[in-house]
Amino acid sequence: MKIIKFIILVIFITSTTFLYAHQRIEAMRLSYEINKKEVSLDKLLDQRKELEYNVAKLKAPTYLELQLAKRDVKLVLPERWQVFEVSGMTEKADKNLPMPLFVRNIVGLFSFDKEAQATPASH
Repeated sequence: MKIIKFIILVIFITSTTFLYAHQRIEAMRLSYEINKKEVSLDKLLDQRKELEYNVAKLKAPTYLELQLAKRDVKLVLPERWQVFEVSGMTEKADKNLPMPLFVRNIVGLFSFDKEAQATPASH
């Protein structure tokens, strides 16, 4: 009877030790895997920042001017007969002003149009 209890105790301790070792090994493996994923994420974030910078650089007017100058491209404003207006594409503006939409928006910031005003709440 004592031998059976002893064998059961040894089996229990051995299996518990193996389970603990397995748990620690898996925790270390997962830790390495997480670190690898974090390094990969950092590389991807750096690549994203680099790509965003490149896109901003390519969209910059000075860069575009340099590229056009390298290719000897001369841009001129279109004549009045070369421009047509599509309805719904411009905001309400004076039709006599040949300004692009973004210029009108900037000028609109400094105009003296009516503004919304809050009314005090009644108690």
